[in-house]
Amino acid sequence: MWEVFLYINPLCSYCLKVERSIIDFTRKNNIDTQYHFVTTFNMATITDYMLMKGFKPADLEKRNEVTENIYEAALLYKAAACQGNKKARNFLMNIQNEVNVLDKPFNEETIKLAVDKSGLDFKAIITEKNSEAVKKAVKKDQELTCEMKIEKAPTVVVFDDDNPQQPGLMINRFGSDTSEDTINDNLTAMLERTIPQPDENIQSGYGHQSRIINIENFRR
Repeated sequence: MWEVFLYINPLCSYCLKVERSIIDFTRKNNIDTQYHFVTTFNMATITDYMLMKGFKPADLEKRNEVTENIYEAALLYKAAACQGNKKARNFLMNIQNEVNVLDKPFNEETIKLAVDKSGLDFKAIITEKNSEAVKKAVKKDQELTCEMKIEKAPTVVVFDDDNPQQPGLMINRFGSDTSEDTINDNLTAMLERTIPQPDENIQSGYGHQSRIINIENFRR
């Protein structure tokens, strides 16, 4: 079984493409997989997102708005997880699609639409997102992101639980082209190597997009 950690911006369409690609890869290859979606946002990932949206990173008013929206989306995702992790992941991908693919505003109407599409209870999510437990869960994600030195969203970390002695693989570059086909091809090429041995020197035309890490650091 594979254990996959996806460090993602909860509103980013590029992250959505990577999420779809790795889920598609594991399904096509009949790999039993446990997914962990970790909401990630810091100065660098927010700047990347603003550039993707065509905003000026120096616009403080817009930066504050973007930061607040991403934090709100992270709270909603953690609140949705109270109703099941799979439904929560579906909600996350639905909200990413509604906001950044279909270009809808990040507001209550769009949130409710994503919630309904995911088979979740809207009122329960809105209530739960303001709880201390949910806020602590989001904070824990941020702390783990910092501890693991995750610098980009998306970042994918893959472990093979059937080979626990082998290290995992961290991937944070998927090619400069933002098309889903290109992302899928690049991710597939890297994942088909399976999990590398510790002494392997990973080289590819995409630059230094991967490094090897230990799963125990991710299970604190």
